[in-house]
Amino acid sequence: MLVEQASRPAGGPQVEIRLCGSPDREGLQRLGHPPGVVDILCPPLGRRIAWRLRGTLSRSALAIDGGTRSVLGSVQFLRSRRDRATWMFGHWRIAAGRRREGIGRRLLREGSACLPAGTRLYSYVDAGNEPSIAAHERCGFEAGRTLQGSAPLSVLTTIGPATPALRLEPAGFGDSSGVFGLYARAMGSLWFRLFPRLRPGRFLPRRFAGFRVVLLAKTRDAERAGARPGDGRGGSGPSGLVVWEGESLMLYVDPVSCDAAFLAKVALQLTALGARRESTLEIRGLPRTFLVRPGPIHMQVLMGMPDPRTQWKE
Repeated sequence: MLVEQASRPAGGPQVEIRLCGSPDREGLQRLGHPPGVVDILCPPLGRRIAWRLRGTLSRSALAIDGGTRSVLGSVQFLRSRRDRATWMFGHWRIAAGRRREGIGRRLLREGSACLPAGTRLYSYVDAGNEPSIAAHERCGFEAGRTLQGSAPLSVLTTIGPATPALRLEPAGFGDSSGVFGLYARAMGSLWFRLFPRLRPGRFLPRRFAGFRVVLLAKTRDAERAGARPGDGRGGSGPSGLVVWEGESLMLYVDPVSCDAAFLAKVALQLTALGARRESTLEIRGLPRTFLVRPGPIHMQVLMGMPDPRTQWKE
């Protein structure tokens, strides 16, 4: 399916932007994608069936040199299950010798034009990858206020002191407003512009009662002060929300309260409750102060465009 064609500057060969097909697998490998990524960009029949059964909708677009027919670039779009109008994109790659020609911008603009109900785009970029962040910004993307990160529990337990103590206590349905407030502070305002329909009760990936355990992180000092979840007293209430299902561990943290010591205490409490030390803790809401001394946490920056049809930069 042809998306659009665009001419290369200075009268060069045309660059064709079209959707990916099975015959493009070899070209994607020459572009530098490993076989696992090629299987995502051009999924085999079994993967396509599995995605359809799960309700996953994906589109991959390519930039093709009109003269040599070689693959110059790629990008994959994946529809969010939270909102049909919001799509995540990844595997955005341009051949080294053809960068800064506007091919990457056209891939995103013309590729997103063929998405059903696609009006909002976002991506995650490794913190410190300034060329990629700059490329996103040249296209009109904004950077989120907070960071997301991940690290093994065994590593996090060593990055800060274990005292004063912190406890994890189960969150009840009466804590729903406070839980949503933690989530909102962790994800930041750009996330809510990308997902404008997020509300209490529908912000977690599944129903609240469907999780194995949902825990609030609360300091001993806050307990003695009689703080209530979500009371908004600047650090007096719970500072983190842990969602634990099977081997999956996710921490939403208030950026104002988050530091290395807080993360170490949460990791220690999770291991004390039975989480495996080699398990990875996914973290949402890291403050940008972590960029100064990143340590062992793999951090990423949210890059978002709430309305690509009106915000594309030329």
